[in-house]
Amino acid sequence: MVKGITILIIGGMLCVTSYATAQNINVLANNVQRQLNSEDAQYRQDYFRETPISERLLLDAGGTFRYAYNMIQNSQSQSQYLTTPDVRLFLRAELDGGIRFFGRLRFLYNEWDTNGSRDLAPDAKEQGWQNPIGEIYWAEFDLAGFTKSQNGSLPPEFNLVIKGGRNYLIWGQGLVLSNYMYAVKAELTVGDLMVEGIFAQTAGQDTVDWDTSRPGYDTDTSRVYSGMKLNWNGIPGQKPYVYALWQEDQNGGQQNIIGTVPTTFNYNNGYAGFGSTGSLGADLVYRTEFAYEFGLTLSDSLDPNSGSLSQPQQETRISAEAGLAGLTYLLRNEVDTRVDLSVLVGSGDKNRLDSGTTFGGIAPNHTDHSFNSLGYINTGFALAPDPANLLCPSAGISTDLLPDPSSWARDLRLGITGFLFMKVDNQAPINILTRPGGSNLIGGEVDATLDWRITSDINFNMRYGIFMPNSSVFFENQGANRQFFYVGMTYAF
Repeated sequence: MVKGITILIIGGMLCVTSYATAQNINVLANNVQRQLNSEDAQYRQDYFRETPISERLLLDAGGTFRYAYNMIQNSQSQSQYLTTPDVRLFLRAELDGGIRFFGRLRFLYNEWDTNGSRDLAPDAKEQGWQNPIGEIYWAEFDLAGFTKSQNGSLPPEFNLVIKGGRNYLIWGQGLVLSNYMYAVKAELTVGDLMVEGIFAQTAGQDTVDWDTSRPGYDTDTSRVYSGMKLNWNGIPGQKPYVYALWQEDQNGGQQNIIGTVPTTFNYNNGYAGFGSTGSLGADLVYRTEFAYEFGLTLSDSLDPNSGSLSQPQQETRISAEAGLAGLTYLLRNEVDTRVDLSVLVGSGDKNRLDSGTTFGGIAPNHTDHSFNSLGYINTGFALAPDPANLLCPSAGISTDLLPDPSSWARDLRLGITGFLFMKVDNQAPINILTRPGGSNLIGGEVDATLDWRITSDINFNMRYGIFMPNSSVFFENQGANRQFFYVGMTYAF
């Protein structure tokens, strides 16, 4: 009897996770883009902060053209290929030192080659021209900059900055939110205290929901966020912060029949967190963040004892947590060597068949302990698991290969990072299909990055990752090595 129930549960798991497995290739293709988006968002923030204003009106326009090639393997080592020409055109304007506008158009084309396999074919929307064309556009008012341009001044410890539009928003260190958003953000600085407030909504087709069983999870995700963060700048070299963030599901009440099982979707949650960034002496840089997730969701619509029949859904409480910590050692040598150590951990729930879905989600009469968010933390290229039920330590090193200023490859930089993936609870699922029970070890991954600024306008990037699984935790024919390869060339004009 027990064996029969176990077979039915495993059958239900295979049914549930087939949705996520079928879309995993597209998620991996988007994963490297999310990393580049995060780097781009940080670069733009630093650029605007350091740009001096010498005239009343400043205009800047330009663009980039990137041509990239991806090779992606699934859990059976089957390969598919993606080619992406990508043109971005931007306009930046600044008036009176405190009124700023930035807009960027993006023309991206996806060309997939699946070797004729229907099983590997992406969604129709992933092929051809991609939306939206208007990628980023926002306006900002900086009270201190504007007042200074009018021959006035504010107290040095006071400022107000308001920004609104469509942007790539990173909240904290990205653990709970790192995504394209329509957002209004305000920053009020009083002395050493800075208060940030946001009101934001997910930006349509650029959002991939954590609930991959919901119809339109990658084309029509509408979640509204409101939150506040307190940053303290009174400790030299340290930037501690605390925050609260609430999410309201605008797709709540949506219904669908999966197989023969009617399912209703609703997931309203919040996060309370704290963290800090800073330095520990001259050579050590650290980062840390902890988030507690709370709220309400709907229980599983699938009866695990049958594997195909429905059961009444109930409103269920969410109580989950996740955290990260990292330490970077700067050797300060002529090749700018850096050693980075980090760890990511998130809670999971053994009463789920999948870590993030409603269909196959939390069983009735149980609190949901699986951590879910629209955040992004780098967990590699080839497997890229979400934080739910994951313990992921990593170690990496990066260095310039030829630092000689006269060398033709003086801006060539190599990085290598190793990841170890483990389940916090071996009975609970992660967002990748695995067997329940058995070993906690999922496997390991080695990633390599190569970045070369050939000239001031031409940049070359290469990304490679190989995941080496512990085959005992995967189902039959699902435990092969997985590789990811990306190569791209960017021209800025």
